[in-house]
Amino acid sequence: MKAEKLAPDHQMELFEIATSMKAAKLPTNFITQAVQTAIAFDGVYDLMKMWISEGDAKEKSEIVADIQDMIDDCAQTERAEAPYVKFNDLDEIAKNIRKFKDSLIIEVNQKGGLTKLSELTGIPQPSLSRFFNSGSMPRRLTLLKIAKALKLDAVKMATEWSR
Repeated sequence: MKAEKLAPDHQMELFEIATSMKAAKLPTNFITQAVQTAIAFDGVYDLMKMWISEGDAKEKSEIVADIQDMIDDCAQTERAEAPYVKFNDLDEIAKNIRKFKDSLIIEVNQKGGLTKLSELTGIPQPSLSRFFNSGSMPRRLTLLKIAKALKLDAVKMATEWSR
């Protein structure tokens, strides 16, 4: 997953893309992490190039969410062994995750909505939308950022519902 050292021209291109991302009002923290991750890992550089060349706003939002996913994946230094999940339990687990996310979005809306949460966490709004609209298991890092921004019990939240 490690990239070769990026050539100076490619690094310069990253900084130019970062300037365009700033002009598009993406969070500064996200842009900084994206550039740092792109320099160190394969994939993010290519996604940033895709973002700059994409004309469709919806597709650009999807690319931003993909970049955030890769930033989170690359930031994880330890890989805990995942518990074994029985196939027959998947429906119940999915219902619990959906119920958890539905209750969390109520809290988010009471405290200013997704735009405010994006400002507080530095997570781009498309990534937060994907988080709340998907039925997937939340990432621990994402939950911790949300818990901190909303002043919720981060330990309980992250240990109960994260992968």
